[in-house]
Amino acid sequence: MSRTQDGSELLTGSGAGGLLRSAVGNSGGVLHSWQLDHVDHRPGRSTKALYRTMVSWPELDGPQAPAREELFGASAHIGEREKNLYVAEQTLVMTDGDINVRVWRYPHDPWLPMLPLVCYPDVVGRTLHDLGVSLAAAPEDLSAPIAIDVVSYRPGRRAVLRASQGERAVYLKVMQPHRSAEIVDRHERLLAAGVPVPAVIAHHNGLVVLEELPGRPLARAVIDEGVEACSAEDLVALLDRLPASMYTLPLRPPWTDSVEFYAGIVSSSVPSLGPRLDALVRTIRDGLAALEQRMDMRPHDVVHGDFYEAQVFVENGRVMGLLDIDTVGPGRRADDLACLLAHLSVLADYGNAGRIDRVMQERVEEAIRTWRTTFADRVDLTELALRTAGVVLSLATGPHRQQEAAWEAATEAIVRVAEEWVSRARAAESERLAGQEPPPRAAASPSTSASASAPSGPAPYGATGPTTVPPGTPDTTGHPPTQPRSVAPARPTPAPGQQPVAPAQPAAEPPAPEPRHDDAPRQSPGPQPSESPPESPGSTQPLPLAERPDRSGSGDDSPTQERRIDSILPG
Repeated sequence: MSRTQDGSELLTGSGAGGLLRSAVGNSGGVLHSWQLDHVDHRPGRSTKALYRTMVSWPELDGPQAPAREELFGASAHIGEREKNLYVAEQTLVMTDGDINVRVWRYPHDPWLPMLPLVCYPDVVGRTLHDLGVSLAAAPEDLSAPIAIDVVSYRPGRRAVLRASQGERAVYLKVMQPHRSAEIVDRHERLLAAGVPVPAVIAHHNGLVVLEELPGRPLARAVIDEGVEACSAEDLVALLDRLPASMYTLPLRPPWTDSVEFYAGIVSSSVPSLGPRLDALVRTIRDGLAALEQRMDMRPHDVVHGDFYEAQVFVENGRVMGLLDIDTVGPGRRADDLACLLAHLSVLADYGNAGRIDRVMQERVEEAIRTWRTTFADRVDLTELALRTAGVVLSLATGPHRQQEAAWEAATEAIVRVAEEWVSRARAAESERLAGQEPPPRAAASPSTSASASAPSGPAPYGATGPTTVPPGTPDTTGHPPTQPRSVAPARPTPAPGQQPVAPAQPAAEPPAPEPRHDDAPRQSPGPQPSESPPESPGSTQPLPLAERPDRSGSGDDSPTQERRIDSILPG
């Protein structure tokens, strides 16, 4: 294996084919083709990748059986050790003495032990039954088959699936088991405070079963209705309903605290953007430091922490619900509002590349202009623009990670959007200095009273520089090589011929937009699984990915904006 600092060259280059061929061949299979589908690169620390492959298993399916599509994951650690590894039995570890690579066959993700128990239509029914969950809404639905849609899957981090039977659906958040109790507690506390978040139906070992919210995501509504989808005042009011009791939760650093980290990821994939990224980081840092000299920049509010259009459900112009509350805690209202504007800005810019039509683009742009004006009554416009630029920069990591078509051009476009928000910040500050911009009105939020007991967080933005993603424990010894294990299909637990429901491959072109109501949150993931998917051939059904899931439910500290064009357009 070639030596790389963090495994990125190995897992994203031509050498990945040799790794996959060795893993499949060691288990009695034949690799016919492979394609990189997703890469999660943490420079100098680790790399995780997901591959779509065509594999045949002559010993299981017979020598004449056709190849079938399989998903394989791989993880390389060198700058940080593997953490929270739960199920390693169906993984294969290969090493050259300097770097270890762990390979697994979807859905047997070693960090997500419940994933195999919710990926098969017949198995998920038993899993839900064991948890006391009846999916059928009416007796006549009991005989209906269970349908599964994979909303998102981030190897080693989390998965979100939608299971439906008849007229009822639930969402299955699969995460690392040590995270689920905290997530359940947050849902229960927010529901008790009257915040419209999904109710927790059941949970076990990293699986959280959630009710489906009414309405549809703002991500779809804003494309169809523009500013009429909901009012900016309702969005701010939704955030103000977050209870002051959540102020005691750990401080989640804002996106702008990690702009150097995101810039490093982007520049490692597109080196030519390096000078522009350096200028962006410097301008954001200098701008926030200057703001500190004229206003209080401490965290005074309870914030969502990842507030954007896929997290809000609306109906008939009213806000109906809020998703992915895993990052709720103390912060600044400007961060939540900036997160929303950043995502909408990237969405609107898709029109410049022909990925959404001009009418859709104009609706989103009108929403940005209108809502930004309202937000200015609550937060400083210069701060809002700078923090929006920082969130946009974090989104620039997405095209390469998700292996979008023409990802380099898509990355440059997002960097350009960030630069435009920096220009807006300069203009807002110039207008303020010229006396053209009135100061924001002091609108107190329900959580402002909690500021007297503000937790000790990072020093002010300009004093100490960025708070980057906390590094993991250095791996000085490496993960010890294990005896080779098989990643081949074993004797089935699911019904013969069933393949696990897997994330669908994105279409080369965006589908024509039509209304669809099958959306869900962007984010996090009984008995331990001991058997692989069935050995009989079968094709993985293509399933649409819904809204990205992005930091919620992850429990990790890495960027999670996982946006694809098919994740925002109705299919």
